[in-house]
Amino acid sequence: MTAAVPSIVSVLAASEPSKVPFYVAGGVLVAWAVLLAVGGMTRPDFPGSPTAQRAVMALSAVLVAGTLAAAVGTSAKHHSDANAEASAGHGNGTREDDPSLGHTPEPPGQAPPQAGAGQGSGGATVKISADPSGQLRFQQASATARPGKVAIEFDNSSVIPHDVTIERAGKKLGGTKVVSKGKATASLALQPGSYTFYCSVDAHRQAGMQGTLSVQP
Repeated sequence: MTAAVPSIVSVLAASEPSKVPFYVAGGVLVAWAVLLAVGGMTRPDFPGSPTAQRAVMALSAVLVAGTLAAAVGTSAKHHSDANAEASAGHGNGTREDDPSLGHTPEPPGQAPPQAGAGQGSGGATVKISADPSGQLRFQQASATARPGKVAIEFDNSSVIPHDVTIERAGKKLGGTKVVSKGKATASLALQPGSYTFYCSVDAHRQAGMQGTLSVQP
């Protein structure tokens, strides 16, 4: 049983960029600590014989090592995915979709989809959507709008919570609320220039979840 714990943790950590393996390993470690505490309070001689003491120490060490492995593995997976996305988009501002995730690769020479106003709306509405598979990225790498009151319409159909925050020259101007499997809107008065839209949840922006908003007359 003890030998299987690191294997289970390593498999979970390698499966996808998720914090679930760390939560599972941490939960097992907490449960083990509670059992030790209860045993110590109910049995003055706990854990008993020297053999039992060595077994308790060994299992505790395995669980601690498994939790650390899950934390390191999860962090390494996030950095690997972020670097892969950055490398895929380097040089042309686009990201290549992974066929294994069910996305359709963009034809050569075709620019990434841009978010902007619907036909005839005069650039007053910008539509932005999160990757529905749960990847930390928007489906639009760039967006355009006209100066004035701009409505940001955000659609997040994944279970991962996201938002859209607008920034210019390092100053946060506003954005939508955080949603998962839902939609949110925000309205901002924008002048001509270049802005950045990004997700402000946890380290989603650092993982590559951002884009450029160009406000043009």
